[in-house]
Amino acid sequence: MSKDMMDYIRESGTAVRQIAENQADNFNNAIELCLQKDIQHIYIVGSGTSYHAGLGARNIIQEELRIPVDVRYAMQFKDSELLVDPNALVIGISHEGHSTSTIAALKRAKEANLLTIAMTVEKDTPVSKAGDCYVPIAIGKEDVGPKTKGFIGSMANVILFLLEYGVQKQIITERRKRELCNRMFNVTDTIPQIAEAAELWYSKNREDLLKSRRIITVGYKNCLSAMMEGTLKMEESLRYSVVGYDLEEFMHGIYHSIDENTYLFYLASSEEYFDRCIRMKMYFEQERHSHNYVFSADQKAFDQKAFIFGFKNDPYFMSMEYVVPMQVFARLCSLDLGIDCEVPSDPLFHEKMGSYTY
Repeated sequence: MSKDMMDYIRESGTAVRQIAENQADNFNNAIELCLQKDIQHIYIVGSGTSYHAGLGARNIIQEELRIPVDVRYAMQFKDSELLVDPNALVIGISHEGHSTSTIAALKRAKEANLLTIAMTVEKDTPVSKAGDCYVPIAIGKEDVGPKTKGFIGSMANVILFLLEYGVQKQIITERRKRELCNRMFNVTDTIPQIAEAAELWYSKNREDLLKSRRIITVGYKNCLSAMMEGTLKMEESLRYSVVGYDLEEFMHGIYHSIDENTYLFYLASSEEYFDRCIRMKMYFEQERHSHNYVFSADQKAFDQKAFIFGFKNDPYFMSMEYVVPMQVFARLCSLDLGIDCEVPSDPLFHEKMGSYTY
């Protein structure tokens, strides 16, 4: 029996534990290669979900290993002047392993004599062979178009790999790595409960949500990668206009376009800009009569439309939980609209565009 997108969402927490349990077998060769260099800079390159996963992993690596981390779109990296530290590590991520831009980025890094690692879910693919070493994202094949487990799994894979490098390099202790892993599990183990709560939330608000034809998502600080990834899942699934903005960026011009037909999703994480986010939501509710939906752990954000859940709000792993209700919404709403998002709108698109290589 084939799996549904909802099945993969629910499996995300288990996938993170699988990566952790199998890391010795999957990481060792690449770790040994990395230990031969004194890595002073890390670049994570990819497109779409892979880029968002890198963005979600950046802060913990920078803060714990004290190594600068740049996350770049793969083609942006390929086209750059590449004035980088010769001791840089470049990690290229591609879920299915066919992205021509990620291959081009890894090739560009190799030409500059930089150490390269390819991370993919599917083995023996063009991307998996494009790096100096291959590290699998061991979460199993995800046979749907919009990747959900792949986002959380890729993020966990990068984090666990680089933390293990930190242990082997004696930058952090094994005990510290275990503490961080347990914090991650504390977040990802709750994903099935978040998904269940999101289904109930969607059912309660279904009548209004089905009318949406323009959605804007807003996030800030440690939820930015969740905002970007959630936006992408909705675009892939609903196939109408969904765009995402950083909270502060949104206030610099985008607000002019909001009217009574606009739907706004706010990732109101319990961080510095929470009150500012809620104040903006109230403004649009009262002044523009837009449709406003808040995702938060804070009861101060409660109203009849809000999705209130006991998010852990761990600054390192927030994106792994806040993305889930948007993933669930994308799947359930697309089904109600008669769209099977698991079937590509054009199965030959990547072939026509040359964005995948086979």
